[in-house]
Amino acid sequence: MAALKVKWESVDTIATKAKAVVTGEAEEGGAPEVGEPTLRWQDKPILVYVCDDSTTCEDSEKFETIVLADEKCALGVQAFRCVKMTPSQVDEDPILADHGKSVPRVLVVEPTKVKIKVLETKDLKASKLFKSMKKVAGKFWKEKLDKVVKEHLGLLTEQDQLVNAAKTLADKEKRYAEDKSKLKKVKAEQKEIAEQLAEIRKQTVELWKLTRKTAKA
Repeated sequence: MAALKVKWESVDTIATKAKAVVTGEAEEGGAPEVGEPTLRWQDKPILVYVCDDSTTCEDSEKFETIVLADEKCALGVQAFRCVKMTPSQVDEDPILADHGKSVPRVLVVEPTKVKIKVLETKDLKASKLFKSMKKVAGKFWKEKLDKVVKEHLGLLTEQDQLVNAAKTLADKEKRYAEDKSKLKKVKAEQKEIAEQLAEIRKQTVELWKLTRKTAKA
């Protein structure tokens, strides 16, 4: 099975800029009150990876090459928006500030009630990360994350088997280049495999069309 890699989007904040609320005092010359900050995105739960590449981010390599290489975690992140922030950016973020201290760490954000689960460095293990992801995803999506991941793993296994079969047929195609009868059979099998691979890709896309529990207002 091919290695899976998580792609992180670098952002400076997960909060919107709070809008000023005009009050009577503001109209008389006082400073306007500032409204509560809200999430920039509310379409998915959010995974925030806190690490600074410009400085020593202890244990980051272990987390990125071992924990995130875990198949369940690497597939499960498709139910999340994955962002990366530096410790200073998190400290200045009105939503994330004061959530954890160690670096690296992961913050799992449930967007509906803006609940945040903190996974400090000592907790950055595949089993604990996926457990937190599953819990938060379960509050947002109707589908169960572990079930979707299990189905995706099954599709990947089928895909690997078909890819190996396609390689075998490619060798046969060269070997039977002068044998029209055998070549015709190989071509038919190649077509069938190509159709099966296309179907698996389609099923994979459909699998991750998750349904949120609370519809947008």
